[in-house]
Amino acid sequence: MSDAKSVPATVLAAGTQSDPVATAASVPHKAMAQVAGRCLVNRVIGALQKARSVADIVVVTAPNSPVQQILPPGVPWTESEGESFVDTITAGLDYHSGHEYTLLATCDLALLTPEAVDHFVSEALDSGAELCYSMVRAERSEPLYETAGHVLVRLRDGSFTGGNLALVGREFIRRQGQHLKRAFAGRKNPIRLARLLGGTFIWRYLTGRLAVPDIVERARQILGCEAMVVDSPYPEICFDLDKPEHIAIAERHLQGRLPEAGA
Repeated sequence: MSDAKSVPATVLAAGTQSDPVATAASVPHKAMAQVAGRCLVNRVIGALQKARSVADIVVVTAPNSPVQQILPPGVPWTESEGESFVDTITAGLDYHSGHEYTLLATCDLALLTPEAVDHFVSEALDSGAELCYSMVRAERSEPLYETAGHVLVRLRDGSFTGGNLALVGREFIRRQGQHLKRAFAGRKNPIRLARLLGGTFIWRYLTGRLAVPDIVERARQILGCEAMVVDSPYPEICFDLDKPEHIAIAERHLQGRLPEAGA
């Protein structure tokens, strides 16, 4: 359904095929793992199709990916020309060439709901920012993960986990695509990360003096754009299947969900 506050959506399903969830599910790509009788990527697509804020959907895959063969009828796919995360985003923006923004969703959000999507898109568009990221407070996300655990960032104003929805502007990616590639490549290297963010920033985080507004401001300084973080009340946007045990957890939550609630 399209309206004045709708955006196209890009489902990110390129990535590597060497994934522990894919291995545990005996499938060539994590997007194809079955959760409660339905492929992960198709659960994400189902939630996006029901969201009022999503005008169109494309799935970005690696070249000749088997994911292309299991998509619902009428859902288009396009291939990423490169291997980086930014290449995948660019492929989605190129497909949606007539739009200023695209909503990014990873292919492994097993519990995603239309309501969660609509809330994030509305908040992101209202902000007018070129880059909007999502996060969820620990007290909301931890019950979903049960005992499996997940990554939390502890800040002065609470503990958070990153969401898997983002809204990006075309001009922002055009200007900062190469910078984002370097940042993403160095995200797990402490030395490269410190060089990017600055030693003072890292020290403030380690000593518990960093808050969400500080992160937003640093993103603005580094990326040269208006940025925003949406503190979502919907923990479903952070529940990505990173571990094989997450499949069983997702199926337990889905059993308790009403048929009309979500995908």
